[in-house]
Amino acid sequence: MTRLLSDALADLEGGGVNEETERLFAYHQATKHSYDSVRTNAHFLDWRNQPDPFRSYEGVPLITLPTEPGFPDVGAFATIAALAEGPRMAKGSKYEYRQEVEFNVAWLSRLLWNSMAISAWKRVPRTSYRYSLRVNPSSGNLHPTETYLALFGFTGVDDGLYHYRADRHALELRSRGNWTDQLARALVLPWAAESPLIVGLTSIFWREAWKYRDRAYRYCCHDLGHAMMSLLLAACALGLPGGVVTHFSDLRLTHALGLAESDEAPMAFLVFPPQSPSGRLPALSPQKPTGIPNQLSAEEVPYQLLIGMHRSTILPDPSGPLPRVSPTNAGTANKPSRPDLPSDASLGPTVRQRRSALDFDARTPPMERADLEQLLDFATRDWSADWRGNLSGETTPGETGANFVTLYLYLHRVRDCDPGVYRWDRSNRRLEKLHPGNVERVAAYLSLEQPLAGNACFAVSMIADLDEVARVFGNRGYRYVHFEAGAIGQRFYVGAEALGWNATGIGAFYDDDVHRYLGFLEEGETPVGASLHAAEQEALATLGSPSSRSVARDRREPAPVISESGEEHLSGLRQLREKEEEATPRRDPRTLPRQVIYHFAVGRAIPDQRLEA
Repeated sequence: MTRLLSDALADLEGGGVNEETERLFAYHQATKHSYDSVRTNAHFLDWRNQPDPFRSYEGVPLITLPTEPGFPDVGAFATIAALAEGPRMAKGSKYEYRQEVEFNVAWLSRLLWNSMAISAWKRVPRTSYRYSLRVNPSSGNLHPTETYLALFGFTGVDDGLYHYRADRHALELRSRGNWTDQLARALVLPWAAESPLIVGLTSIFWREAWKYRDRAYRYCCHDLGHAMMSLLLAACALGLPGGVVTHFSDLRLTHALGLAESDEAPMAFLVFPPQSPSGRLPALSPQKPTGIPNQLSAEEVPYQLLIGMHRSTILPDPSGPLPRVSPTNAGTANKPSRPDLPSDASLGPTVRQRRSALDFDARTPPMERADLEQLLDFATRDWSADWRGNLSGETTPGETGANFVTLYLYLHRVRDCDPGVYRWDRSNRRLEKLHPGNVERVAAYLSLEQPLAGNACFAVSMIADLDEVARVFGNRGYRYVHFEAGAIGQRFYVGAEALGWNATGIGAFYDDDVHRYLGFLEEGETPVGASLHAAEQEALATLGSPSSRSVARDRREPAPVISESGEEHLSGLRQLREKEEEATPRRDPRTLPRQVIYHFAVGRAIPDQRLEA
C-alpha cells in the first residue's frame, strides 16, 4: 500500500476531510459483520503472499541489545496505579518505587524486552512451521505496529533516531542527531525538546488487511492501543512515566520519520518529560533518515475502504489546536478503590508469559468477585493522552482523562455474581446489573460464534460513543476510541495474568446483533434469536459448552430465547432497554451514536500444545 498511502496524503494539505464525519459512520457500517455477511463474503488467505511480520532496514548500523536484561521487581497493578498518577508522580505515594533513572543500553533493552519483543515461539505439528509470539498482542498475530525511538543522552548509544527490530532484539540507527528536539518541534511540544526518549508508533495496514481486508483498520488501531499501553507500563516500571500524543500533522510527521514513500503511517508518539536539566552540549542537527525498508510481500492488494478511512482521519499541516473535551465527558472514574492491592504479581514475568487464549476451560472453578472487580477497576484507571485532555506536560498536574468507551459484561462464572448482563459504572467503580440469566450462548454467538466467549468466566463488549468523539475530533476520533479500547484490553491482559487467569481480545463480532441485544437497536427483520438458533442448528456456536449441550438434546423445539434464562425472551428485552438510560429505540444502525468496537474474554485458558518450551 506504499503508493496508496502516498496518494492519500498528497492532496490533503488544504484539510477539511476530517470534519466530514459521515465518512466515519459509513466506514464502520460497511465493515460490520453479520450472520449473513460472514457466510456470503468468504475470503481465502494467499499464504504465499503473507506479509513479513518483521520490518528491517538495509544499509544501516545494527546495535544488538542484551537479552534477558532483568527488570525491577514491581507489581503489575502497582504499575498501572502509578501510571494513573501521571508523569509527575507524587513523592510519598503508596506506589512509589522509582529510583534515579540511568539511561543506557541496558535500560533500553529492559524497556523493549518487556513491551515489544518476541516472548515465545510456536510450532505447527503437521508442517513444523515455526512462528513467534510477542509481548504486545496483535490481531491474528500479524503485528502491524512498528516502533521508532528518538534517544537523547543515553550512555553507550549515540543520540539519534532508531528503529526497533523485534526479530533480532536490536536497534537500527536511521539517523544521528538531536531527534527528540526534532520530533518535539514537529509535534509542537516545546517542553519535550530535552526529553530523553520519544517513541513513535506506526501502522503497516497491509499486514492486517492481508487477512482481515477492509475491517483491518479497526484492528490496526486496537493494536496501537495495546502497544502504547505495553510501552507506557514498562517505562513507568523503569521510572519514566509518560503520556501519548496523537494530535499532529500526519504529513509533517511522515516526512520527519522518513516515511514519505513508505507503507507505514505514523499513528502515535509516546513522550516522557525531562528528568532534570541535562547540562549537555547541544547534539548534532538531525540527518535525513537512511536505510532501505524490506519488501513485505510480492504484491500488496489495495483495500480502498481502509485507505479511504485512514485518509479521512488525516490532519492538515498545521494541525491546529487540540479540541477541548467537554468536562461532562471527564468523570471521577480513576479514584483508586483498592489502595492496598490485595493481589499482585511482578510486571516483568507477567507480561513475558502473557498469551492470547485460544479457548477457555468452562469446568474450572469460578472467578472470585474480588478478582473481577480488581480487573475492571485497574483496566479503566486513568492514563495520560492528549485526546483525553490530561496530558499536562512536565510541570502542571493533569485533570482526569475523558473516557469514550463503556464496558458491558456477560458474566458466566463469577462467585457471588448472578449470571447475566452487567455494565461497569466507571464513575462509581461498581457493577450495575442490567439483565439476569445464563448468557453463555449469547456471548459466544455475538463474538462471531466463537466458543471461548461463552466458556470464559466473563466476556466484554466495549461500546464507544462514536457520536461524541466525532463531534469533538472529527474522523480522527475513530482512531482514539480504538486506542482507548486497546489500552483497556492491554490492562485486562496484564491484570488477568497477574491474578492467575488468562485473557484474549476478540476483534470480530456481529456488530448490530450486539447493539440489538444490548437494547441500542430495535429488533430487525432477522432478530438475534433466529440467527442464534440457525447457528446452533449448523453446530457452529459454543460446541461443547454446557448450554449448547442442553440445546442439542432437544433440537425439535426452536429456541425462543437467547440463553437458557426464561426471562431472556427477545420480546422481554424491553426490560433491559428501560434499565439502559441512554438507549434510544428504533435507531438507524448506520448512524447509531454508540457502537461496539471490541470484545474481550477472561477465564482459564486451555493449554496450547503448539507452544515450545
